[in-house]
Amino acid sequence: MKSKLFSNEFVVRKLFFLLITFFCFHVNGSAQWSDTIETILHGKVYPTASFDSRNSFISNSRAHIWGVKIGVDFSGKIQGGIGYNRHDKNLRKEIYFSDLAGNPDSASAFLHLDYFSFYMRYVYYNKGHWRFSVMPYQLGFGNSDYRYLQNGSEKISGKRFVVIYEPGISVSYKFFKWLGVGGDIGYRFMLRNNPNISENFNSPIYSFYVSIYWGELYKNIFPETKLAKML
Repeated sequence: MKSKLFSNEFVVRKLFFLLITFFCFHVNGSAQWSDTIETILHGKVYPTASFDSRNSFISNSRAHIWGVKIGVDFSGKIQGGIGYNRHDKNLRKEIYFSDLAGNPDSASAFLHLDYFSFYMRYVYYNKGHWRFSVMPYQLGFGNSDYRYLQNGSEKISGKRFVVIYEPGISVSYKFFKWLGVGGDIGYRFMLRNNPNISENFNSPIYSFYVSIYWGELYKNIFPETKLAKML
């Protein structure tokens, strides 16, 4: 059974890697890549910020990851920046230890994972209501461990440094210039895992969301202001 699960996971990871590779080659060879990198980087530049909520799996349990991102957008084509990501405390296991008197004891411990990430996103199609983008690069650095309460104080067990790679593909549809819906699909690869935690963190990632484009909303409400003309 274990070998079958490993085989299925390997196939999924390989297919997703090939999909990302295909999109990257498509971007590089597409006729839409008419703007040079230099033109894009010297075009309109403005800051970006977003909150995201992603679904995935850790071993056989559903795992929810939330994150925030801040960065810079170049000409509406390339985005880059940093983010902070954290796993909700919904996965637990029993931790065994000795109490102050030396007697065996146990506590329910929650899995903890948080990491900072560096990302780059490229918008390869943005026409009409549709927008397609690929994020070939999102590299995270952080820690994973188990946390539990012992005698009223928080204890940390098995903490180790981890490195995470999370490429992805996004599609969004705008109903209006300031309102749309979207979906992301990606995969989490553990480049450096925590040997103290037996759970499998490699997993598909997916999310569906409603997007409010605050800059466009501001321009729609206050079109004659100086800030609206700058956006």
